[in-house]
Amino acid sequence: MWKIDLNYSEEFQTTFDRLNGKKQILQSSRPLPNIALNKIKESLSIKWTYNSNSIEGNSLTLRETQMVIQEGITIQGKSLREHFETYNDDKAIDFLFKVVNDEYVLKSINILSLHALVLRSIEEDFAGHLRNAGARITGANFVPPNANKVSDLLDE
Repeated sequence: MWKIDLNYSEEFQTTFDRLNGKKQILQSSRPLPNIALNKIKESLSIKWTYNSNSIEGNSLTLRETQMVIQEGITIQGKSLREHFETYNDDKAIDFLFKVVNDEYVLKSINILSLHALVLRSIEEDFAGHLRNAGARITGANFVPPNANKVSDLLDE
């Protein structure tokens, strides 16, 4: 199981209290109707996809992201890569919804499956595979582990 440091700053307590209150309201409304669950899932998927992609430099707006996912259309002036990033992230989130449950145990095969989904039609040679060369993260002090150690670290 993951080791989580619960010694957090008091400044977060108000936020945690608010979130716990919302969780209690949600719990008291269970079971939620399937139509409500599907709307929540759809909304979260679009927002997660948009936020994840925008961090990586994708220029699609939230509305454009929604149109690519729900309507399957391409947006004029946007690269094919941006469309694949959006489509692929949505499929990866669908995958997560299918495999993760209360008894789920994180497995390296699932991480590689997600990686394959995210990079499909973008970087096919790397999709679903561990790197076999060095890596750098521009602007960061963090140095990724040696490629020879990645497999063992992933399994760990």
